[in-house]
Amino acid sequence: MKELKETATLMQSADYKERFMAEYHQDETRYLKLKKMTEAWDKGELNFTPTCPREIYDRQLSCMLLKLFVLTERAELEGIKLDIDPDMAKIFEAWTNNQVIMSKQVRVDIDDILRRLHNMECCREVSLAITKLQEGVMWMGMNLKRLREANPYPESRNVNNEDIAPTADGLKF
Repeated sequence: MKELKETATLMQSADYKERFMAEYHQDETRYLKLKKMTEAWDKGELNFTPTCPREIYDRQLSCMLLKLFVLTERAELEGIKLDIDPDMAKIFEAWTNNQVIMSKQVRVDIDDILRRLHNMECCREVSLAITKLQEGVMWMGMNLKRLREANPYPESRNVNNEDIAPTADGLKF
């Protein structure tokens, strides 16, 4: 974790990549320090009493983590090399794994609703609901791709492949 004063020179750089790195490291430092403070609070080890409820700090940490994750995605796309703190890398990995689990669960939940819809009287409204929910499953699949989940269909781009694989998560549609 860099100290904020270490990023001051980069913040004044004419190079946007250096300013970007400074922004990332400042946010990372603030996040890790606030996380450390809340962990000490949870253990009863603070030497002061926070004025805000604990939930406010949790929301702030959540927003800060999302921004840091987005900054790492942007850095990758723009070819900016970030020196990510090892503790932050572990936090990113845990957060990403949780996002993958939630995305997969949403797909399973939608599949359950789709099966119930298939038991209803066939009409335009039900058909449209089915189509929109199928789109939801597809978009959550795209979210998994964004989170860099391994492609469960490696042969899907092979035009000579005649097989149509079942969904990787066993959805029935």
